[in-house]
Amino acid sequence: MPTLVRLCLLSVVALSLAACFEQKPDEVQSKLCVYNTDAQAERCKAGQMAWFRPENGQLITEQMALSVAAAYCDFAHEVMHNRAGVVCVFTDQRLASVK
Repeated sequence: MPTLVRLCLLSVVALSLAACFEQKPDEVQSKLCVYNTDAQAERCKAGQMAWFRPENGQLITEQMALSVAAAYCDFAHEVMHNRAGVVCVFTDQRLASVK
């Protein structure tokens, strides 16, 4: 393979890798959206990490956890829940079904 072709390929690879390392953290992923009502959930942005946290430290039922996940969680990502709340990547795709 001619030297010029090798240099061009190496340059393309180097530029591609450099672009990967120079990316700044996504602002959407760097902030946590905390909500406990449907109106508050509407402030969250799609792709943002979101935490459904009930008021006054109340505990939630399994049914409530599933309802929150069904309405607001992006199932392409992990959904975590326990009696204290639900944490997941927020989606706005089903907001209309909540209203």
